[in-house]
Amino acid sequence: MPRQASSAPPVRGRPRDPRTRAAILTAARALLERGGLTAVTIEAIAQSAGVSRPTIYRYWPNAPAVAMAAFLETTGAAEASGKPRNALSALRAQLHALADAFAAPAGRSVAAMVAAAQSETELAKAFRNEFIARNRDATRALLERCVADEAIEPPEDIELTLDLVFGPLFYRLLMGHAPITRSFVDRLVDLVIRARCT
Repeated sequence: MPRQASSAPPVRGRPRDPRTRAAILTAARALLERGGLTAVTIEAIAQSAGVSRPTIYRYWPNAPAVAMAAFLETTGAAEASGKPRNALSALRAQLHALADAFAAPAGRSVAAMVAAAQSETELAKAFRNEFIARNRDATRALLERCVADEAIEPPEDIELTLDLVFGPLFYRLLMGHAPITRSFVDRLVDLVIRARCT
């Protein structure tokens, strides 16, 4: 009986192990939090994660890219935690998670990295597309839920409202003239978004 050919394409090289990836990101995050961006080197990541340098290069092109990936994964976990009671509480929780990420040492290091990068570098694109766009989309969805639940007054321009919410956060992040705290987020939300009186 003739042997049937497999329709699956042949796998080249060793498959990537999610446990290895997780170990690399954990090591990069710890280095970023302890020593800032300058502490995140391929050599230091490899030693901390117990992997070889070529293994790291199979996942990322350089150390700053690993640092950015570690930061993005941390903020994603923060956003997923907790179950707010309603859309307005969920909106505040989303922005609180963002403030927590920015206020942490890793967030400040990433801000310095992005501020120093040119706008079309891979790092700047990752921050813009994976972090800013993701959080903006999530906040837009929560604003729409708040309007549907009649928890807030409908914004005249939802895109401008999002700019007014995120603009001060990124300004403080990049300029460093004032801290990003949950109380700052609460004052910002109260100023920009008009809650309906109950």
